[in-house]
Amino acid sequence: MERGQSLYLDALRLIAALEVAAFHLGRMPGSGVAEGWWNGFGHEAVVIFFVLSGFVIRHAAGKNDPTLRLFALSRISRVWSVAIPALLLTWLFDSIGHRVDLSTYQGLVTDGSAPMRVAIGAVMLNESWVSVQMLSNTPYWSIAYEVFYYALFAALFYLKGRWRWLILVPAVIAGPKILLLFPIWLMGWAAYTERRSARWPRWLVWAAFCQPVPCLLLYAHFELMGLTGGWLEGWLGHDLWRNGLAWSRYVVSDSLLGLSIAANLIAAKHLGPELAVVLNWAATPIRWLAGRSFTLYLLHQPTMLLLIALSGALLPPMWRTPFVVAGATIVILAVAEVTEGQRRRLRAGLERVWR
Repeated sequence: MERGQSLYLDALRLIAALEVAAFHLGRMPGSGVAEGWWNGFGHEAVVIFFVLSGFVIRHAAGKNDPTLRLFALSRISRVWSVAIPALLLTWLFDSIGHRVDLSTYQGLVTDGSAPMRVAIGAVMLNESWVSVQMLSNTPYWSIAYEVFYYALFAALFYLKGRWRWLILVPAVIAGPKILLLFPIWLMGWAAYTERRSARWPRWLVWAAFCQPVPCLLLYAHFELMGLTGGWLEGWLGHDLWRNGLAWSRYVVSDSLLGLSIAANLIAAKHLGPELAVVLNWAATPIRWLAGRSFTLYLLHQPTMLLLIALSGALLPPMWRTPFVVAGATIVILAVAEVTEGQRRRLRAGLERVWR
């Protein structure tokens, strides 16, 4: 993968994580941040993550993880090095925040045992067949989806012959709603492996690269998520659409958006030198921040909610937004040094256990 393309993928990952954080911040009461066009694409950013994941995982499987064992070690160390600390910190932050100002958590307070929810999330079963809210950590749903996509990919990519029937194991455990968005993840895999774009004229490559911008504008203008979601709701009924499909209920608009992102990634494969010229000046901060984007994604909501609860009790309104944004940034970067920064040590430990 060329340097320019690699930088672009890192920048896209970072932008998507920041958009999800901004989306949730604009919907938290007491944050002082209003909803707007710039922070209105949180769910769409998750779709970008799915397509990007399929693209990057296929690249890693062919280059860095040539065997199933190496792939498993790589994915386990990548996911659990951040997911487990994020779950434990969510539990801790929520426990403190509930005592400071319960009203901040309106609509996010869950009944039932917090340790049980954390345990379910730790083994990534929180979205299998039924949805279990991970306390205040709403974004955690997509990680469970991702882990099952890794398992399904591993069965398709590494297993041969009759062994491929083992794909039924993760498929059955995952359940229908996780499988419903798997084709979107596969779009990233397809974008990586396709070869016909090498014969595209230059104007078509640039058109494919730039088209997500007008597509997103049209998507927002025609409210495609609500339009297609309403159609699906009318067909399935409200309860099955809302609760049965849960986070997969916008599968129609998500799939259309996924195709747009996949076309963008196909074009990016042929624009490495141009992308390098544009992004090289910021290569160091892009790499550094992208390397912490997973922690940003998984920890921003419980961190911000705790800081909003604290700011309401300690600060005048004018200082709350700077306190929440600056405080969340410091906490997330500090935690990232212990999570993503220690991934290699975790992988080495898993390697020793495996042997």
